[in-house]
Amino acid sequence: MFSIRLCVSTLVSLWLTGALGFTEHATVEKSLIQAQQECVAYLNLPRHRLYQYLVNNYANDAKTKCMIRCVGLNLRWWAADGTLSEHVIEQYFLPDGSDTGYCERTRLCVERKAPAGDELCSRAYETFQCYLAQYGELLNCPKVVPLGDERLAETMHFCLDALQVPLAALKNYTSSADLYLQTEQSRCLLRCFAIRAGLYSDEHGPFADRFRLQFGPPKPDVFDNDLEGDYCATRLRRAGLDECTLAARVLYECYYFADTLQPALERIVPLLELTMPGEPTPVE
Repeated sequence: MFSIRLCVSTLVSLWLTGALGFTEHATVEKSLIQAQQECVAYLNLPRHRLYQYLVNNYANDAKTKCMIRCVGLNLRWWAADGTLSEHVIEQYFLPDGSDTGYCERTRLCVERKAPAGDELCSRAYETFQCYLAQYGELLNCPKVVPLGDERLAETMHFCLDALQVPLAALKNYTSSADLYLQTEQSRCLLRCFAIRAGLYSDEHGPFADRFRLQFGPPKPDVFDNDLEGDYCATRLRRAGLDECTLAARVLYECYYFADTLQPALERIVPLLELTMPGEPTPVE
């Protein structure tokens, strides 16, 4: 029932070559097969296990359990502390359209079989088994992998270099969300970062699905559906703004900046300070 659905591109491009799927800028797409292939190599497991995993044969042993945890870390549905990102793992499964209880069954299964406090590899394995048994069909098409803070820092580092913006300026902007709207430099830096992170393009505007994937579902007091965000972005596009101003205002006004990009930018500043030491403070 829960057979793995394979994409032709996955079999040809990923299974046979192991090539990483890069899409726009810093965005990475990766399939379950590729993540398993990488984790088998990382953990030095016998290569024949790949064929077992391909046919959905995940043995209940210590090595397979840690391999599943590695896959979760690789695809960023599993955190090092054992936190599950439901909105990330769900994109690798296809529920039955007639099944209305799969979410609740999966949640109860995870609570019962993978309680907090259990050993991390076992929790990751049992969580994955619950999704296999209760959520839907396991897909194997490449999916966008959320960017970790290190990758977000690399993305911002590139934009700081490309636009010749000093780190001190970023630190100043990050101290208050409103400051990203105040100058051409701040607006263009935000636009560059959002484009390179795969969250925005001048042609399309914000990618709502990638925002949800990267930052999780929005809070109840902000836009909770694509139509509201699209309407807001369309209204601003009609205002005749330059590209940097348009991008900054759309991200700020239409896509809950204070709950998404602002916290992420705050987190990566210390990482940038480690990689960009000794940068002189700009003269005002």
